[in-house]
Amino acid sequence: MSRRLVMIRHGRTGFSGRYVGSSDVELSPEGIRQMKNLRFVMNKQRPDTILSSPMLRCRQSSEILFSETNVSYKNKLREVDFGSWERLTFQEIVEKDPDLVDSWSRHPLHFCFPNGESVKHFIDRIRRVGESIQKSSETDIIVVSHGGVIRNLLCYFLKLDYSNALLFQVQKGRFSTLELFDTGAVLTGLNLGADLE
Repeated sequence: MSRRLVMIRHGRTGFSGRYVGSSDVELSPEGIRQMKNLRFVMNKQRPDTILSSPMLRCRQSSEILFSETNVSYKNKLREVDFGSWERLTFQEIVEKDPDLVDSWSRHPLHFCFPNGESVKHFIDRIRRVGESIQKSSETDIIVVSHGGVIRNLLCYFLKLDYSNALLFQVQKGRFSTLELFDTGAVLTGLNLGADLE
């Protein structure tokens, strides 16, 4: 018997183009509108459980989407910590730490963000989330989280190497769906929204 996993990325924050991982930023007015529009689609869902990152942008998204439903906040669903690169653009990072950017490019899975989280630790953390979902008895699960988390969960369930995570463009304020089986998963929707039920 198959199960269903819905993964929602929080709404926009006004920090587009910047590395925002551990920074606890709030939704922008546009992000709030995104979540209010998406709420009409989510009202049709009947999940067994809703899991969310505790970060403010996800907490706000969850409260708008599921105001009358219990949400379980899990630290493992937090975005990767970019450390000293938080809130910087890629160009600013290149200018600040060109050697580190080169190292990140050459050995991404062995890289640690300066004063932040290692990529390996992040991937292991998300793998444990995937294992927990896989072992659970719930048949309909919703996760509210971040772009990096959702990309890595997609890799975990689709049995792809984590180096493929950036092949998925996971848009803010949209949701993706997987049908889960004992032997693997099938991607049934990517970047769905209020206008794409």
